[in-house]
Amino acid sequence: MSKKETASTVHGDKAGVRILFFGASNCEASEGILNQMRRNGFDVTHVISKHRGERLPDDIYLWEGDYIVCFRSRFILPDRMLKKARVAAINFHPAPPEYPGSGCANFALYDEVDTYGVTAHLMNEKVDNGTILEVRRFPIRKSDNLPVVLEKTRNELHKLCSDFVTALATVGESYVPAKITEYEGVNWGGEARLLKELEKLQTIDVGIEKPELERIIRATYIDGFPPKITLHGYKFYLSLDD
Repeated sequence: MSKKETASTVHGDKAGVRILFFGASNCEASEGILNQMRRNGFDVTHVISKHRGERLPDDIYLWEGDYIVCFRSRFILPDRMLKKARVAAINFHPAPPEYPGSGCANFALYDEVDTYGVTAHLMNEKVDNGTILEVRRFPIRKSDNLPVVLEKTRNELHKLCSDFVTALATVGESYVPAKITEYEGVNWGGEARLLKELEKLQTIDVGIEKPELERIIRATYIDGFPPKITLHGYKFYLSLDD
């Protein structure tokens, strides 16, 4: 690959098992998963995403191997890329199956759920639609706001992905079919949410009542992406600074 591209390969001795790993930039968990794969001796090619809409490296389509693993990556992989994985293409989704797509934690908090979670699933040509391999859940307290839930989610997702890497190294190819059987009957909860739906949730009506306002603030407020009011063509953003 050219110096401008973000993919690189590390050769290991895990009986030639090849993994294409998609992670996120400036993400300690992504780096941790990558290093774990290296320690387990996998032959790893990795691609790091920086932002939504980013283009895949041109010659990544030359890769062929056993597993594709996506962890906090913003790339949406086309079907022709997914088919390059001989055994499985696996995504680690930062939400339970009831919340496919974008803005998952936001909508879960708005729905005032008392549990949330993360999901490992096979990938197909649709977003958050493939066969579910595992779901892990954790409690949500009434005092938990969006930053707290996101931190819990990142930690749980890291653990889930790490456990999968360990299992792929120790159990091998039989692990994925076993998980398919274990979670048979667990399905996604509808169509994947879109970013424009989250943007709509964050836009507050000037006539909103206080309980609904506080519900939206809990569900959407985070530094850099606060809820807003649009009035006469002007946008006013919420600040919680003292």
